Amino acid sequence: MTKRHLGLLVCAVPGLYLLLSPIYALLNYQLFAAETPHFIRYVLIPGLLGAALMGIGLLAKPRFSTVVGISASSMLLALFLFEAMHTVSVVSVRLEMFGQLSAAQAETLRRNKNAVPGFTLRGLNRLSGTDELPEALLSGFPSTQVVLCTSKSGIVSYMADRYGFNNPDDVYDRRLDLMLLGDSVVEGFCLPSGQDLAARLRAGGLNTASMGIRGNGPLLELAMLGRFGETLRPRHVMMVFFEGNDWENLDRELAVPWLRAALSQEANYGSQSTAQATMREARSILAERKNVPVKSIDLLTRTALMRNFFALQQTLTRLGLVYPKITPANPEFRQVLHRAKALSESWGGSFRLVYVPRMDRFIGPFSSDRPFDPLRRKVLAAAAAEGVEVIDLHEAMRAQAQPILLYAPNAHFSRAGAEFAAQEILRRMPAQGQGVPITQRTNALRNCGAACQPPVASPQ
Repeated sequence: MTKRHLGLLVCAVPGLYLLLSPIYALLNYQLFAAETPHFIRYVLIPGLLGAALMGIGLLAKPRFSTVVGISASSMLLALFLFEAMHTVSVVSVRLEMFGQLSAAQAETLRRNKNAVPGFTLRGLNRLSGTDELPEALLSGFPSTQVVLCTSKSGIVSYMADRYGFNNPDDVYDRRLDLMLLGDSVVEGFCLPSGQDLAARLRAGGLNTASMGIRGNGPLLELAMLGRFGETLRPRHVMMVFFEGNDWENLDRELAVPWLRAALSQEANYGSQSTAQATMREARSILAERKNVPVKSIDLLTRTALMRNFFALQQTLTRLGLVYPKITPANPEFRQVLHRAKALSESWGGSFRLVYVPRMDRFIGPFSSDRPFDPLRRKVLAAAAAEGVEVIDLHEAMRAQAQPILLYAPNAHFSRAGAEFAAQEILRRMPAQGQGVPITQRTNALRNCGAACQPPVASPQ
């Protein structure tokens, strides 16, 4: 091999790798290139660097191109080694999140006929063939042991209450002060009994019921409110919006016709009795799934692990250089808030939104809020337009010396995070018997500026 060919080869390897970014971004234009910051991040910068390396390999003197190419290739190799090291640590965390069991744990779970592995309502309804909102499964399974995750110390689980949620059953023996709607953040993912957000709020004096189940999005949570709200009539309702995936979850939910019906003022949300057939079918599905072991290969089929590895996702995250994809407009989110507020007020309750930032905001020496704020502004704008008070945990967390300690490695609340969030909510709750001050609306308007202008079409 001549020096010319060597220089071209060692420049081409990192050059072609960098050029993959603009190619992928342009193929997925609406997600990664349609807005100027994303175009610069995913197309312009890597495109120019890749083109420069290719140009040096082709046109520069062999000695110079060889030195540049070897240096660039060495840096790329070092980044991939760093990525591999952190990906290995992520694999164990992900397998615990999926509920991978040791042989002894699997046998214990098989013998416990009253235990079910973790599930999502959207997935169970799809597998059960749900096509009508009244018959949909909108809760867990009453008086059932639900596996949250596994760990080296054992299985983390909870005994579901009479409706199928992570609460002590006696929480319903008196009127609820607060109903919490949400996903795994509210369910208390991988937190021991008594350490989740709702438990911390109960410890603070609020009779609180968690109605969170992993995988929920705002539309499913609205449907749950429609089914259980009038029966339980809580004084306050809070929808916990998780920045990490709730916007995408709402998009997926809106594609389900029977679930989209939850937005209608005439929606029939059904009851636990109308959903009994679906619940039996879903329980049968989980009984079969309980005997299927979680394997490492599941990470390749159920997650974007390989794609993230080649994109150096772990490395960029730890440097604070992660840049989320473009947040598309979603006017139906405002409709969800409109409907949830109307339902809550129909029995004299109040409705608020709790905004939970994603962990990535607080990782790395170069971390910044700027890449994540477009979604936050959209959420605050929708809430302000509907007069919904927002308890914005981002502001409170950012003010902490080490906000990353409020998260567990699985990106959910740590014990300290659940306690911190509970204290922030308690601090913002009105005293019993007092009116509900909508003070946060002014803050939301100030934060989102022109974006707070309501859409032309008002929610139906």
